Amino acid sequence: MATLAQAHTLGLLERIGGCTSLVAVLFVLLAYALIPKVRNPRNTFIMFACVANLGASIACIIARDGLNRGEDSSLCWAQSFLLHMFMQSDAWWSLGMSFHTFLVVFGRTDPNSLSMWRYCLVCFGGPFATAFPLFFVSDSIRGPVYGATNVWCWIRDDWASIRLFTSYLFVWTCITGSVVLNTIVGYRIFATRNKIRNFSSSRSQHSAGHDQLSSASSPAHPHGSPYATIVTQVSITRAPAAVITAPTPTHSYPTPQANRSSSQEQITHSSIITSHNVNHQTPRIIKAAKRAMTKFRLQDPIKRAYLRTTFLFTLSVLVSWIPASINRIRSLQNAAVPFPYQVAMVSVMPLQGVWNAVIFYVTSRKTLREWAWEKWGFSSLEPASIAGVATERAVEEANIGHHQDPTDSGSDVELNYILRVPVKKFK
Repeated sequence: MATLAQAHTLGLLERIGGCTSLVAVLFVLLAYALIPKVRNPRNTFIMFACVANLGASIACIIARDGLNRGEDSSLCWAQSFLLHMFMQSDAWWSLGMSFHTFLVVFGRTDPNSLSMWRYCLVCFGGPFATAFPLFFVSDSIRGPVYGATNVWCWIRDDWASIRLFTSYLFVWTCITGSVVLNTIVGYRIFATRNKIRNFSSSRSQHSAGHDQLSSASSPAHPHGSPYATIVTQVSITRAPAAVITAPTPTHSYPTPQANRSSSQEQITHSSIITSHNVNHQTPRIIKAAKRAMTKFRLQDPIKRAYLRTTFLFTLSVLVSWIPASINRIRSLQNAAVPFPYQVAMVSVMPLQGVWNAVIFYVTSRKTLREWAWEKWGFSSLEPASIAGVATERAVEEANIGHHQDPTDSGSDVELNYILRVPVKKFK
């Protein structure tokens, strides 16, 4: 049983986390409502997850007031229902987002043909089906299911098995499914893009080979080529065997030999010897290591976008539920849960809306920046800032063709992440 000071600390942490998450969720919902360009399938999943975070944040703001009102109070029961339904709904939406990405990549489903009512039916209907019937479950020995716990009103400790099978089991099933689907999709995307890049590289080398064959008649080779050219120049200087003086003719005509020196004749012979494969080849081990490093290089914006969206969403659910799961395992082993375990749980679980808001704004920052430029223009910027913004837009526009390839589209997770930002013309 927590002391009065410990109870005050727990209640304060719950309210701080709940209020912070509530503000973050409201910003996400406001941005989604005002900016049409952010309404892609990926952000739609995050938006509905934020709706679930809205209910969980309200339950966290109630904090320990439900306990103070009593287990039989309406406030305690309302907090129990909100926590049981909306706290686990975030994990359901994470699985739904991973499943939709799997369908897009492997089933070649159009990412824009998103039937959100089906996902809402599962991701909201599943938790509701486990939370609402618990209002009516009770017996004479253990009492009702909803009631007091160590930190807030939820499923009472006397019904620990129901809490385990109707909450933690579903949450970890969703987390495991999300990790498996994200791993499969990520491997497919990385493997496909590396094959395409290797094919493009082989075509470039093939074209370069044709260029070298067409210029084979030239004795000069480009710098850095695997051929070495040896030029041998032999100069032979000889004097005439004898000098014969002939009578001067009556009419003399200039001849080509008139400009040559009469004392010596210089004959120059040049020969070109070309040797092949003078440079030593790079060891195969080094080449294999370079190819392996290239496969895992994260300079590709598509790969970075994929990692930011799918894995960050799943990671946020993991961060939220690991302390609560450790707390639950500890309570099964020993009824008295240490106070630091409770602090860790109430510090992390209310912040689900904050993690989703961070993912939303990080992955959509370019779209949000473009919307701000179009909304307010450049009137408030200095001339140097205007030039910098124009240069940045021009660079982004030029880089689109460099990064775009056939795998840049086909996933709601940001496979079409590269935005074609229009460049404003300045007069």
